[in-house]
This record gives sequence, structure tokens and C-alpha cells, in this order.
Amino acid sequence: MEKLYITSLQNPLVKAWRALKDAKARAEQGLFLAEGDHLTGEALTAHAAAALLIADQEQARYQRHLDAAQGQNLPVYVLSDRAMGAVCDAKTPQGVAALCRLPQLHQPLPADKLKIAALDGVQDPGNVGTMLRTLDAAGFDALLLGAGTADPFSPKALRATMGAAFRVPVYACDLPQQLGAIADTHDLYAGALDGKPFFERVRTHPGVCVIIGNEGAGISDAVYAVPGIQRVKLPMAGGAESLNASVAGAIMVYDIVRLGK
Repeated sequence: MEKLYITSLQNPLVKAWRALKDAKARAEQGLFLAEGDHLTGEALTAHAAAALLIADQEQARYQRHLDAAQGQNLPVYVLSDRAMGAVCDAKTPQGVAALCRLPQLHQPLPADKLKIAALDGVQDPGNVGTMLRTLDAAGFDALLLGAGTADPFSPKALRATMGAAFRVPVYACDLPQQLGAIADTHDLYAGALDGKPFFERVRTHPGVCVIIGNEGAGISDAVYAVPGIQRVKLPMAGGAESLNASVAGAIMVYDIVRLGK
């Protein structure tokens, strides 16, 4: 396996990888960086890596990643500590990262995706990543991203997914339009302070979609206007007026799993 050594911060590849912290650069290059031991392993397992980046002094520590990269015939770039630090977003880089191909997000939602969640302008990358992780754990089929939702392939969101980004497909869409298109096959649950109790819901369709709104403004009027939307709320017996977006989503997702409906 040939290793390509890079030491200079002025190397064109280092500059290109460093730019991947920005969403525009990720879109232009069609790439994102999965940093750290765990995410690198997830990327290699999913065969989503296009190349392996590793700090020179960490080669022995991550021999299993080098072996996996060799098995997949991937290029391996050995970086100086300074170059690796410049490329990575983490304050304390772990010395390894996978350069990954960015999935095509603007794809039609397949008809077999019956258990899905949708994010309507969720802006916190941590919430987006946590929802992906929850959907992965709960065995849901997909995540819809509405306008204004944070990029699930940003460094912060990826860290929160703990690898779920490589297992749960994501579809960016005009959310009201997409929800309208599946209203005949999915029960659409949208959180609302004036909604009916979520735990008393009645399922009428084979599919289900849990919709999570913006952290401050909640769900948009355009989504609420979709025919078939069911406004629901979680019980609040204490003094809190609302829950964190990803926490509320997790409760609803797991109650659907618990009841099988």
C-alpha cells in the first residue's frame, strides 16, 4: 500500500480538506471528513471512505484502519501533526480521519421508507446528529431535511451521529411538498402546544412520520397547512413549556417502537 506523505500546510490537498469544515466547500467537492477513531471505523465499515488520513506518529495506533484501507484499495495520506490539526475540526484531533463521499441528498423518497422522521428548520447540528443516532437505534428508515435544517455532514453533527450518518439515509426536500406526497401512506405527527396528546394517537396508515420543528419557532405554518397533518403534544406535568428538539423526537420515535404503531 502506497502512502503519500504531506507535511506542509500550504499543500493544495490540505487546503482543500481544511475547507471541508464549511458546507459550501463540502457541496463543491462532494466530500466530507469523518474525524476520529470511531467515525473513521464506521466510514470504512460502510465502504463510504474515499481516502484515509492519518497522523504520522499515529500509524501504529491505527493499524486496523490502515489494514481496512488497504483492503479497500484506498489512498492513504500520512500527515504531519500540524497538517492533521489544520484539517480536523476537533480541538484535540485523534490523529485519524476518513475522507468520505457526500451522499446525493436530493433524491426521491423510496416508497418502502415507512418509518421516518422529518426536521423542519432544526438549526442545531447537535440536534440533527442526535436525531440520526436515535433513528438508527430505533430502526427507522430515513430522515427528511426541510429548508433551514443544519447540515448532517458538518463536523459537529457527524460527531453527534456516532456513525448513524452511514446507516440512515437522508433526503433533503421541500418538506411541505414531500409530506403532502406521503400523506396517503403515512400518519404525519407534528408537535404543537395546542395538539392532541401524542400517547393517545390512533394510527390509520401503514407508514409514520414524526416531524420536529425549529428549536425556537417550532414547526412552520407551511408544514402545519399540509392536509393530513396531526397536531400532537407530549404531556408537560412540570413547569417546563417544551423539550429539547431531539429529546422530544426521541420520545415520540420510541413510543412508536414500543407500541409498534
